[in-house]
Amino acid sequence: MSEMDAAAAAACVPPLPEDVISEILARVPDVLSLFRCAAVCKPWRRLVADPAFLLRRRHWPAGGGASLLGFFVQRHQLSVNARRKVSKLFPSRAPVLVPAPGSALGPGRRFLTSFVRDDAGVLDQAKPLAARDGLLLLRLSLQSKDKISVLRLCVCDLLAGKRDLLPPLDVACFGDEGVRGYAVLSAADHGAGPHRPSSGYSTFFQVLLTGVYHEDGRGRVLIPKFSSAASASRSWSCIQGSLAGPFGNRVAVVTGGTARWLFHSNSGNPNGPSLNTLDVGISTGSVSATELPLDMLPRIMRMDRTNVWLCLSMDERLSLIYLHNNYLWILTQKDGGLGGTGTAWLCTQSVPVGVELGLFGIESLSMISIGEKSSSVLVLYYSDPDNAYVLDLQSGSTTKLAGWKRSFNYMTAVAYEINWLEFFMSRLGVRQ
Repeated sequence: MSEMDAAAAAACVPPLPEDVISEILARVPDVLSLFRCAAVCKPWRRLVADPAFLLRRRHWPAGGGASLLGFFVQRHQLSVNARRKVSKLFPSRAPVLVPAPGSALGPGRRFLTSFVRDDAGVLDQAKPLAARDGLLLLRLSLQSKDKISVLRLCVCDLLAGKRDLLPPLDVACFGDEGVRGYAVLSAADHGAGPHRPSSGYSTFFQVLLTGVYHEDGRGRVLIPKFSSAASASRSWSCIQGSLAGPFGNRVAVVTGGTARWLFHSNSGNPNGPSLNTLDVGISTGSVSATELPLDMLPRIMRMDRTNVWLCLSMDERLSLIYLHNNYLWILTQKDGGLGGTGTAWLCTQSVPVGVELGLFGIESLSMISIGEKSSSVLVLYYSDPDNAYVLDLQSGSTTKLAGWKRSFNYMTAVAYEINWLEFFMSRLGVRQ
């Protein structure tokens, strides 16, 4: 058959119905091949980008939820002599991603510089602070001309492979405690767009910081804010009151257009310090504090409030978690609104975590960093720096983190998650 005859025969073949093509595409074995299929033509791209089609696949968590890729962490500071020896083996001093069990990135550790190019060495000695929606907030090393109170920050967009440096900020007003809470927010947290960065920035983001300024025996919470949408967008907010914190997770819990941290208040409560959430409106910039009822807490949590963490449940309700003697308590808000005594909280879980106590059978695991979208927590024994575990908040089960080493500074660990469904659709140029 000649080429002309073959072309004529092909033209006579009726096109396949869309439902048949959809079934064929649904049987593509992996995400990479599916992405290639979506690039063939616009009709196929439209079929693949249909959220209903994507949710049928098994390559991401049920419901298209987030997947925990691992934990970014910096190594302990080395002496000059030790640094010379180590630099021969590991030329980069950028943070390391320690993969979570079953991570889609594979079992091997990798430097941050494998995601973001850094020829100038800006990310050397950088300390991870917070991560969200593919963005990673880091504290950079001071320059020789900087005062000790200067804070240098950087935001890396790991999905785009780019980084942006923030203007230096003098945080001397926070005293010895310094900045205690962090949040890095993406365009998705700001609702309907478009949201574009100003000249000089590659990515739209907003950074929130929290710390307590002490004056006349009272703690005043200050919230510095910076947005890449405008170069002169730095601002400060303040809330009065005898507040201390944040406690538990230093990374803000973000839900319903609000970033929240857990604070304590000593404002005349006869039962001792109360629990409060510090609430910062992402779009409005409003700042307020909401007192949480103490009577909702089990007695052991009331006695040890500094180890209570604020987080989100899988259905994005505010929750309080507490780990003591390797026993996990979770209290979850019954309704959708955050409130005081009128808001009901339920103890939704109280289970053993499945590993023995450490250090002569008396040391409990300690929570280090939480991946709230994947409902996972990095935990370890302070007496055993060689090992760390991932605690599943849904089941209470723990899995050893194989890539963890003694040289990692657990105080810098930050969970890194990704929503594969959102990532896939963003790469197809489709918004949910």
